[in-house]
Amino acid sequence: MANKLTEYLKLEAISIDTTGKRKPSIQLRKAIDNYLKRNDCVIIILDRDGPRAHQHRLQNPNSIINQIKQIVNELPGRVFLVEAVQELEAWLLIDCIGIFCYYASKRAQYREHCRKKVSESRSLKRFVNRYQKDNTEKIVESEIGSKGVKEHLIDFSKKILLVLNSNMPLKNVNREKYSPVRSPEVAEYIEINRETLRRNNSLKKLCNVIARFQ
Repeated sequence: MANKLTEYLKLEAISIDTTGKRKPSIQLRKAIDNYLKRNDCVIIILDRDGPRAHQHRLQNPNSIINQIKQIVNELPGRVFLVEAVQELEAWLLIDCIGIFCYYASKRAQYREHCRKKVSESRSLKRFVNRYQKDNTEKIVESEIGSKGVKEHLIDFSKKILLVLNSNMPLKNVNREKYSPVRSPEVAEYIEINRETLRRNNSLKKLCNVIARFQ
């Protein structure tokens, strides 16, 4: 998604290196110092769950979010924290047509001009709009462990698969439904524009942080 934002901002001269979770054996501050030796800044993206789970972590002085906030204060302008409010999936859900096209483009009839075909189909557009939220940060879990944004996306993906093939066996649906390991592939189909970006303020914050380095 970060690279998608650089394209949206038309920042051709900027280079973004991404990495996954740090190894537990490596101290957070040491890992950040190592990144800063070869990069101008470090942007830490942290999944932020529902409000109750988030509040619980804030109350723990040794939680990862409190460790990061301390480092951000120590290294202003070089280390940034962006919380993906209601998890990374809330960023993907800014563009439900894109999610539909991730699955649909595997079928020959949608391989080309998928977005156009969805937009011109009254039934498909109605289907996608049922899942499209104007503010994806508001797809929240009411209590720890309850359904939230990830479950919303999983349910949407299962419905997509059945719309594309109503006879698909349940075992195939469960195999092909969304899971977090698919997120980089899904992200390739997400369209970033003014309309989609306004649907998630935390993604907009990431966009604003990246824009500082143009």
